[in-house]
Amino acid sequence: MTEDLQRPTWAQEAPLGCCGFTTRSSPGPAALACARQIHGADVHHAAPDQPPAEGDGLWSTTPGLNVAIRVADCVPVLLWDPGVPAVAAVHAGWRGTAQDIVGAALEVGAGLGVEPARVHAAIGPCIGPCHFEVGDEVVDGLRALGLDDATIGLRIGPRGRPHVDLRSVNRALLVRRGVPVGQIEDVGGCTYCDADAYESYRRDGSSSGRLRGIIGLLGTLLIAVVTGCAAPAAPTDLETAAISDEARQALADGDADRAEELLRGLLKSRVDDAHIRASLAMALHRQGRYAEASVQSRLALGADPTLWQASYNLACHHAAAGERDLAIRWLQGAIASGYVSVEQVVSDPDLAALEDDHRFAFYAGTGVLSRATEDAVVLLHTPSVAVGERATVSVISIALNRPLMGEREEADLRLASALEPGLLRPVSRRETFSVGVEGGSEYHQRTFHFTFEPLQAGLIPLGPFEVSCGARSRWTDTVLLQVRDAGESPNGSTQAIPVPVARPKSFFRAPSAADPPLIAAHRGRGGEVVEISAVGTEPVEADWTETDEGASRYFRFKAASVEVLPESTPSREPGIFRSILVQRATEGWSHLVELRSAP
Repeated sequence: MTEDLQRPTWAQEAPLGCCGFTTRSSPGPAALACARQIHGADVHHAAPDQPPAEGDGLWSTTPGLNVAIRVADCVPVLLWDPGVPAVAAVHAGWRGTAQDIVGAALEVGAGLGVEPARVHAAIGPCIGPCHFEVGDEVVDGLRALGLDDATIGLRIGPRGRPHVDLRSVNRALLVRRGVPVGQIEDVGGCTYCDADAYESYRRDGSSSGRLRGIIGLLGTLLIAVVTGCAAPAAPTDLETAAISDEARQALADGDADRAEELLRGLLKSRVDDAHIRASLAMALHRQGRYAEASVQSRLALGADPTLWQASYNLACHHAAAGERDLAIRWLQGAIASGYVSVEQVVSDPDLAALEDDHRFAFYAGTGVLSRATEDAVVLLHTPSVAVGERATVSVISIALNRPLMGEREEADLRLASALEPGLLRPVSRRETFSVGVEGGSEYHQRTFHFTFEPLQAGLIPLGPFEVSCGARSRWTDTVLLQVRDAGESPNGSTQAIPVPVARPKSFFRAPSAADPPLIAAHRGRGGEVVEISAVGTEPVEADWTETDEGASRYFRFKAASVEVLPESTPSREPGIFRSILVQRATEGWSHLVELRSAP
C-alpha cells in the first residue's frame, strides 16, 4: 500500500493491494476508472484493459486490478466483500446519491456473489455540510429517498439557504441495504475547508484538480483462509460485561494491547455498541495510534450521538496528534453536553498539548471555550431533566483580541430549526454583556440564557443557533437535552424527537433585540415604567397592564452586577414569562419585561 493514501483501518491488515483516498500531494497508484463519470447510478464490473465508457462505479474481482473514481467535492465510497472476494469504487455526487448509487452498486455486486452483511465500506473526504449549500431541488431529491431531515443533515446556512450532509446520507443508504453500521468507516475530511490537502470544485471552480478513491485486491489465498473459519458464538450479556471489565482492568494496568484484543473480539458480534468502540479508541490512544483511535471514537459517536465521552476522547486523540483546531472543536462539543467541568479538562494529561493555546487558557479562566478569535458556543446546564422540570441552554458569543475600549456591536440570535409545537413552555430568557482583558487585549462576551420546561419525553435537539454580531454571523453546534418521563430513572432510554425546519420560535431571541417592541407596546397601552433600586432590599410592586392577549409589566434598573439581579426585583410568579437584559450601569439601563397570557 502506498503511504500517500488515506486508508480506512480495515484496509491496513486486509488482503488488498491498494485501498484509500488520495490527497493533493500524490495521484496515487495506477487504477482503472470509467472514461466518463455522469453523476448517475450506473455501476459496472470491470475487466482488465476494458474500461467502460461512462458510469460512476466499478467492481473488481481480479487480483491486481485496482479500480478508482474521481472526485472534487462528491463523496467517494469504497466497498470490499472478503467472501467473494470483490471490491468497488463508487462516485456519489448529490445526483447519484439521490438515485441511491450505493444501493445500485450493491445490486450489481449481488450478481458477483456480494452479500451486504459481509461488506466493509469506507466513505472518504468530501465537501462537508459546513459548506455544501444547495437549492431546494437537492433537498427534495434526498427527501424522496425516504430519509428524514436529521439524516440528510438539513440546516439553514449563514446565507439563509439549505445545507445538507451527503456523507450522512450515503451512510444511511448503505445501512438500509444491509451493510452493518460497524463496518462503515468515515475517513473524514472536508474538501472545501482543507485547501492544503484536498481539491474542491466548489471552492476553486474549473481550476480545481481531482482526488481519487482507489481499491484493489492483492490475492485470494489469505481471503479463503479468513473466510473459511467459522464465526465464534456471540458472547452473552454477562460474558460481555466480564470481558469489558477485563479490558478496562488491562487498560488500568497499562496493557493496552490486551485491552485492544479483548475489545475487538467483542465488536465482532456487537458492532453497534458505542461504549465498546469508545473503550477500543482509548486502548488505541494508549498505544499512540491516534488516527485509528479517532476513527473508533467517530464510529462510537455515530452509533450514539449522546455519548459525550466519544467527543471528549476525540479531543484527546487530536491533541496528542498535534491537531489543535480539531481538538478544540471536539472538546467544545463535549463541554456543551453539560457533563464536563473546567477542573476536569484543565487537569487532564491527555489534553496537556493544549495548555499553551490561548483558547484553552481563556477557557481555564472563563469557562468558555472558543474555537476561534470570534465564536458562538452553546452549553447545556443540565443534560437530563424530567418532563415539567426546568432546563437551561446558554448561547455565548465571544470575541477575543479586540482593541481596548473597542466599540460594542449589536447582537441577535435565532434557532435555525423551529421546535415542534407543544414541546416546551418558555420560562425566561436573559442576556448579559461583559468585557474583560486577556493578554493585553479586550474580550467581549455576550451570554444568552434560555430557561424552559420540556413537555414531552425524548431527545430534544437544541441548535444550531445563528448568532449575528454587527454584519457577521456565526453558528453554534447542536446539543441534545434528554427529557425523561416524570419519575423515570436518569438512565432511562429515550427516542429522538424529529424537528422540522421552519421559522424559529420568537422565544430564542436576544432580549436586547426582541424586547424593544414589547416595551413600546406596553407603554403604548399606558403601562407604567417601574424603576428597581440597585441598593434596595424590599421587593418592588407594580400593576399589570391588561390586553386582549394577556398582560405585561416593565421594570428598569441600573445594574451593580451583570450576574445578579437587584434584591428588590419582584419574585417571578407561576406562569409568568420573563425577558431580561443586564448590562453595566455605565452602559445604560437594564430591564425586565414580564408577560402573562390571558386565561
